Amino acid sequence: MKFRSTVRTAVLDRSDVFVLWLFAVLAALVGVAALVTAVTAIGGLFGDAVPVTLSTVMPVPADAATGTATIVSGSFDRADVVVSGIDMGARFALAGSIAVSALTTAIVAASIAALCRAVLRGRPFVRSMTWLLATASITLIAGTLIAAGLDTAAMFSIVAALNPDPMDAVFPFMSEYDFGPLLIGLVLSVVATAFQLGQKMQRDTEGLV
Repeated sequence: MKFRSTVRTAVLDRSDVFVLWLFAVLAALVGVAALVTAVTAIGGLFGDAVPVTLSTVMPVPADAATGTATIVSGSFDRADVVVSGIDMGARFALAGSIAVSALTTAIVAASIAALCRAVLRGRPFVRSMTWLLATASITLIAGTLIAAGLDTAAMFSIVAALNPDPMDAVFPFMSEYDFGPLLIGLVLSVVATAFQLGQKMQRDTEGLV
């Protein structure tokens, strides 16, 4: 008599099943929302005026406070502006950044939904799940870097078009990077390795009486 996995019957109760289905549905909704939002955002990049968020350093006016408290000092570091006259290169770079970010989110969301489904079926430690998690990890790391690079190139082009003289620029060029997705990608790679080990252990237990 061969050993059979009893993950679902031995571990998952109704609350576990509910939570896993909830995570799967939420992940699917996040993926779809990311794609729909990206399509809408990309469509708005090819009109006469393009909304962008630029870095700036502007002081907060002292008369902004009208109550009993007084503003001693302050500044704005972001400005939401609508710009016209942007060249097509910057527009395509922005579109590429948005598209890559959305596809990355959708792939990771699909991986989470597939993982939840595999756990619900009682067979999480299969080769397809290991490859899926590894693909999600690589996609998240590479997609985040590519999207950030395209966004940086677009912002540099827009800032240069607005203020050709960097010494007298209202919107100085600044590049920022969020390391959060990179860390999540590394965590996913560790999880993929753990699943690979689990798959090996599951193979070793097959055939036990």
